[in-house]
Amino acid sequence: MIAPDAAAGLRAERRFDLLAAVLIGAIAMLAAVLAVIQIGSGQTSGRAQIEAARLTADLTARLEVSAMAQNEAVVEQQGALALSLQGVGRQIAGLQYTDDGAGAIGETERQAATDLAAALAATSATSGGSPLDSYTSGLVKATTQQLWAEVNEQNRQVDIANDASGRNSRSILGLSFLALAGVLTGLAAVLREGRAGWFALLFAGAMAGAAGALAVWAVI
Repeated sequence: MIAPDAAAGLRAERRFDLLAAVLIGAIAMLAAVLAVIQIGSGQTSGRAQIEAARLTADLTARLEVSAMAQNEAVVEQQGALALSLQGVGRQIAGLQYTDDGAGAIGETERQAATDLAAALAATSATSGGSPLDSYTSGLVKATTQQLWAEVNEQNRQVDIANDASGRNSRSILGLSFLALAGVLTGLAAVLREGRAGWFALLFAGAMAGAAGALAVWAVI
């Protein structure tokens, strides 16, 4: 025969051991889940950050090169216009002073300006073509629409990196809670089913629950 007090003590001990075993199993499963989340989110964040940095560098290059090409085209067109105005001025002066030579020079300059403007227009139309490679050609011929599309993609990659970084931080915090829960469960196993042991076990369960909540938050 087992005394009632002894039987109650055995039941309490079995209940304590069962809860400790269930808690250890839950901690192990949560640790595996959080580890997978942490690795996946860390890799996603790293890839997105690299892609965002690449797009930033590409945007900078496109802006500088395309702006340089456009500025050079404008400067050359201005030079052709200045030559045309100079020729017109000579023609007007030749008419005023009955100077056929000045008029002829002015006509020549005006025609040269017209030919130069046509040549510049043809050159601008073929800018970015052979012998440039495809990447350099893309830099020279970058349009505003292409630049905006790249800006939007760069912003999207930054958002992905920030979201993945947040998930990574939550998973690391969850793993920290699980480490504390594991330590408290071990302490509870040492203290057994006394008040201190139950307190340690319950606190360990609370830490495991918090880690589980962080795991759910990191997933959704």
